[in-house]
Amino acid sequence: MKKLIALLLTMVLIAGLAVTFTGCAGEPYSKYDLTEYITLPDYDEYEVEVPSVKVTDADVQAEIKSILEKAATTKAVKEGTVKKGDSITIAYEGTLKDGTTSDGMKTEGTTITLGSAGYIDGFEEGLYGATIGKTVSLDLKFPDPYTNNKDLSGKEVTFKVTVISKNVKVVPTFNDDFVKENSEFKNTADYKASLKKDLEKEKYDEALHEIKGELYSKIVEKTTVAKYPEKEVKAQKKELDAEYKSYAASYGYEWESFLSNQLQTDEDGYEKMLELYAKEIVKQEMVIYLIAQDEELSVTDEEYDTYLETMLTSSGFKNEAEFKDYTGMSLKKYAEENKLERDLLLTKILDVIYDRLADKK
Repeated sequence: MKKLIALLLTMVLIAGLAVTFTGCAGEPYSKYDLTEYITLPDYDEYEVEVPSVKVTDADVQAEIKSILEKAATTKAVKEGTVKKGDSITIAYEGTLKDGTTSDGMKTEGTTITLGSAGYIDGFEEGLYGATIGKTVSLDLKFPDPYTNNKDLSGKEVTFKVTVISKNVKVVPTFNDDFVKENSEFKNTADYKASLKKDLEKEKYDEALHEIKGELYSKIVEKTTVAKYPEKEVKAQKKELDAEYKSYAASYGYEWESFLSNQLQTDEDGYEKMLELYAKEIVKQEMVIYLIAQDEELSVTDEEYDTYLETMLTSSGFKNEAEFKDYTGMSLKKYAEENKLERDLLLTKILDVIYDRLADKK
């Protein structure tokens, strides 16, 4: 039971500002006088930290190494020998003892990592030390049973394998030429200085993100609840139940097995935990909307559209059509189902509260 509680609350409690609640789209609390349901703590008396970050030369060098690795190219080497762990391109043809062949026993060129490609016993081992460009003859036997093709189970086979090339990763050298070709800078010194500033900002933003998340968690924790709007709790339970059952089905679990093995509970325990989780979600949402009311904060249409556009580009999508192809829904529909407008409101709330508290230091 305790493990289930921990699992559910881990899903609820805020680890940062990228909050994802389940539930019906839209703000469902406008019809309630939330002061009758919850009492907020005096969060203006809280103290907050101001992030202090330090980026070392080692941090900069590690980032440069990562950048160089991403810029690496692959060179096809066509001389020498190959060994276990090498990326190689091979061509092969297999012939059974009766002189026939079968589907999957021939290719004119496929790339594998030697030693971990999953071929039948002896195939990859027979290529250790092979000379690039030379053909190796391998007398082997299919395993019995051979699940990929039961007709080949236990049959003897000869593979003629040619190593076409060894594919070697070439990492560029970090010098002025690389900098000029891959940035707006002309030398490594200026590039490093800029990179250090970027890393400092990144670390600062991450630290600030965490501090604001902790601030919100503290406000929620110290908020007292007089009662819950039962309609919202019921809606949350319904959504949660659907999500859990969808998850179980997608991974092939029978429901009873999922409860027992994954959630380590029974139906009675599951119902109690749904109630607990749903109430925690409702509490968190009531906190957001009551603070927004007290602080006179809201999300404008322009802010919302900008937020969605930023989310789209930062996620690597070229346009909304590409997003829809990937997710199966429009950006606005996705935002509605995942309550992103509420999340943006939470971000605005925490920005205002944090800035006010930080100014007091």
